[in-house]
Amino acid sequence: MHPRTRRLPVMLLSAAVVAGCSTDDDGDAGPTDASPTSSPTTQAAPSEPEPVAEFPNTPAGQQSRWVLDQLDEESGPDADEAAERFSDLFLDEVPAEEVAATFDSLRTLGPFTPVSYSGESHQAVVDLIAADDTCYQLSVGIDDDETIGGLYMQPTADAPDVASWDELDAALAETGAEIAVYAARDDDGAWMPVHESSADASRPLGSMFKLYVLGAVQRAVLDGEVSWDDEVTVTSELRSLPSGELQDAADGTAVTVAEAAEKMISISDNTATDMLIDLVGREAVEAAVTQMGHHEPSQLQPFLTTSEFFRLGWTEPELPDMWADSNVEQRRSLLEDLPPDISAVDVAAVGTEPRWPSGIEWFASAEDIAAAHRSLQQLAAQDETQTLRDLMSVNSGLAVDADDWPYIAFKGGSSAGVLAYSWYLEDADGTGHVLVVQLSSEDPDMIADQAHVGAVVQQAFDLLAGSQ
Repeated sequence: MHPRTRRLPVMLLSAAVVAGCSTDDDGDAGPTDASPTSSPTTQAAPSEPEPVAEFPNTPAGQQSRWVLDQLDEESGPDADEAAERFSDLFLDEVPAEEVAATFDSLRTLGPFTPVSYSGESHQAVVDLIAADDTCYQLSVGIDDDETIGGLYMQPTADAPDVASWDELDAALAETGAEIAVYAARDDDGAWMPVHESSADASRPLGSMFKLYVLGAVQRAVLDGEVSWDDEVTVTSELRSLPSGELQDAADGTAVTVAEAAEKMISISDNTATDMLIDLVGREAVEAAVTQMGHHEPSQLQPFLTTSEFFRLGWTEPELPDMWADSNVEQRRSLLEDLPPDISAVDVAAVGTEPRWPSGIEWFASAEDIAAAHRSLQQLAAQDETQTLRDLMSVNSGLAVDADDWPYIAFKGGSSAGVLAYSWYLEDADGTGHVLVVQLSSEDPDMIADQAHVGAVVQQAFDLLAGSQ
């Protein structure tokens, strides 16, 4: 089940991700210690004390107040209280015994002062001011059993208001990155573009490539070669680097195919991704790229695992140039001779040195990704388990109005110099829509401010809803 009024990502972000920056006296942003994948924009601190928000006696109001009360405590909540307060869906992503550690990381930013509250019975948005005068927004979604199903804390991004698709393009282009935007809706089986901006240009995907892996797995399930209940196992050969969880699991740890697929999509687990590629085979994933409508499938040949991506880009300095100068068959040979140990990767350089200009990435156009989403839904319609539809809706990426969009399937992606978002959405009438946004730059600082970009992109949902 999902919140009635707003669909939220289930993950409560840690301090390392949401750490914000104060502003200098002249109003310019000061230095930030945020991670390179999330450099938040921060509003200027108020010159006068702000009023403390009042919390209504609704499920969302009560649970929001509880979250802030917990952040004022020295520790907790313990596992029993977390299990009582949070939904099963949330606890699938953040186990009850780990909730306290996440709260601990957020406490380092506090204490927090709530200055405004908005929402309805099952959804709340609380504006906060932290101890260093940084502004944050806490979003809380409540399931039908009144447990917390979505909890998301992020810096408040000072983004321009967007009233048209052209204004959306302009706001994204202000980053200095190359952009692509594509939005379309299903018109009795014919997909009609709502807006296009460089939508046919191939751009690096980051983790959006995992849509093609999911397509290969779903097709294998439909062909009877794989069951969602089959198990895949963590091994040293398949272990990759974060994002994800399974890179920290012991060798021999087994999860079901469905669990691995959900981790691959909802938390972009790289090790889970490589386990699934190993399960179905590289050739099957490359076939899925063609079957799912990519306009030039050779751009994804050979189809890289995440471990190969890291080892190609950030181990031996000559490899990026060798990759750039090679054809498909030569690249396949290069993969066979990669340094075998993932620990050889220069992890610090991964977030700061783009490798996509050398071709070390996965590439597709916004139109291609829209086609991939549509293909996944067509495949899912043949699977009575509805596993694919369920796992793709666990994390909506950004807060989305569930009254407008009762079903949301999301996959995003990021790497140095790459930031991308993609959704398949169904409105209240069940009509399908797609939205894809891609940004890329050889200078990763241009799109390091994900909070700002996300605040701009989020306004596209209203534009899409208004295009009916």
